[in-house]
Amino acid sequence: MPGYADMNALGAGQPLPAFYWTGDTEMACLRDALGQTLRLGYAHHIQRLMVTGLFALMLGVRPREVHEWYLAVYVDAVEWVELPNTLGMSQHGDGGLMASKPYIATGKYIQRMSNYCAGCRFDPAEATGPKACPFTTLYWDFLLQHEPMLRKNQRMAMQVRNLARLDTARREAIQAQAAQIRQQLASGKATRESNQ
Repeated sequence: MPGYADMNALGAGQPLPAFYWTGDTEMACLRDALGQTLRLGYAHHIQRLMVTGLFALMLGVRPREVHEWYLAVYVDAVEWVELPNTLGMSQHGDGGLMASKPYIATGKYIQRMSNYCAGCRFDPAEATGPKACPFTTLYWDFLLQHEPMLRKNQRMAMQVRNLARLDTARREAIQAQAAQIRQQLASGKATRESNQ
């Protein structure tokens, strides 16, 4: 489809964090998935979608940059398959042509589905503060940023309803922490500094 690689329905504008090329991050899930990817040129579909892709989506990385990274690092990446899977399903860059909803989750999802969190300094239950899991912070921020669009998606109804539990002070704290994460990653600082 002409122009598909340039689609960016969510208006994502962040650069791909430098640690995607090194694996140098204190987030255990990303460190492991990226390290394996960089060593072997392979990661399981769930590691791609719900670890590396999930973080990039919620951080707001430009979908084309995620696509180009996947194409560069995975030995089984063939563009005609990889592009719609990455840009469409993983990054929701096509606005729902490939997947009916953005695949987003907190660090608690990663904790339930893996053993990564046991060795991580971040707490998947926390969205703010020095031990807050960046996945959890960015999850709530993603919902807050895209609430009007997500409200129209029946498959996102429960997640959007959960926003009602957040008072104004909590929303502002989450948004401030998410902005700090984005700013530090965009400036090239390691993730380990972003929540300290």
